[in-house]
Amino acid sequence: MKKILFLLVFVNLFAFNPNRINTKILITDLHYAIVDNKDIQNGLTGYVIHNKMIIAKALSLGNGNVKYLPFGALKNSALAKPKIMPKKGDKIIFGLYNKRGLIIAPNQNGYIQAQNNHPNIKWINSDLFATYFESKPTKENFRNFCSDVKVGIIDFILDKEYIVDCQSMTILQTNKIKTSTYTKPFFCSYDKFGSSLFSSIPNNWIKYYKSLIKGK
Repeated sequence: MKKILFLLVFVNLFAFNPNRINTKILITDLHYAIVDNKDIQNGLTGYVIHNKMIIAKALSLGNGNVKYLPFGALKNSALAKPKIMPKKGDKIIFGLYNKRGLIIAPNQNGYIQAQNNHPNIKWINSDLFATYFESKPTKENFRNFCSDVKVGIIDFILDKEYIVDCQSMTILQTNKIKTSTYTKPFFCSYDKFGSSLFSSIPNNWIKYYKSLIKGK
C-alpha cells in the first residue's frame, strides 16, 4: 500500500497545470499591453476578448507584459475578420485550450508514460497529426493542427520531457524521464512513415524537435 501511494505522489509531481488564467488589460497600444496579473508565465499564449468576441491572440512576455499576435484562427474567408483593437478593460484568457494536448514520443512506452504523468490532460490521438505534414513537421504544421483541433500544448519526449505552448513553441515545463531513440517522426498507429536517411541516424529527431522549441 505504501509503495502504491508513493507512486501516485511521484506521478502527480509531473502533472502540468492546465488551468485557464483570466486577466484584464490595464494599458495598451497597437502592439503591446500591460495586464493586471504579473505572474503569467513567459511564452504562454491567450486570446483577447472584446464584447464576448475573440479579436486577437496574445503572447505573455512575463511580468504582466503582453504582445498582440494576429488572430490566424479565422480562416474562413466568408467570415468578416474583426477589426476592433484591444482596449483597456478587455479580457485576455491565457491557456484557453491547455486541457487538450498532443504527445510527440519515440515509441508506445514513451507515449503511455506521458499520458500517465498527466492524467488531467485530454490527449488527442497522434494519428490525426500525422496527416498534417509530408516528411518533417514544421512549426506551422503544429500551429495549424492546434488551431484546427483546439489543442493548447505539445508534450515532446526528447532528452527530457518538454511541455510547450503550441502557438509560441515556448517551454512551459520540463521533467526528467527515461527516453529512447527515435526511428520515425513520432509514435502513432497510422502506418505512414517509411524508413529514411534522416530517421536512420540516432537522435536526429531529438535535435530537430529541440530546434523548434524555445527556452531550452
